[in-house]
Amino acid sequence: MLALLAAGSVFFPGLFLVSRRTLQCLLGWSEGDAVIVSSRLVSSLQAVMASSAGCVIASSCRDILEDG
Repeated sequence: MLALLAAGSVFFPGLFLVSRRTLQCLLGWSEGDAVIVSSRLVSSLQAVMASSAGCVIASSCRDILEDG
């Protein structure tokens, strides 16, 4: 579990930095625009992963309210 926490602590900031640099260097975006789009990209990915985890957990329970 600690390895997953460490991986997430490296992956998401890394994704933010890579996407920001890519938008600035390759597409010539301003720093402000690149930061906004990069943060939204990371937030969207986190939301998709959290929703997927919730669906997996909910589908593995027969009765969500009473399953413990």
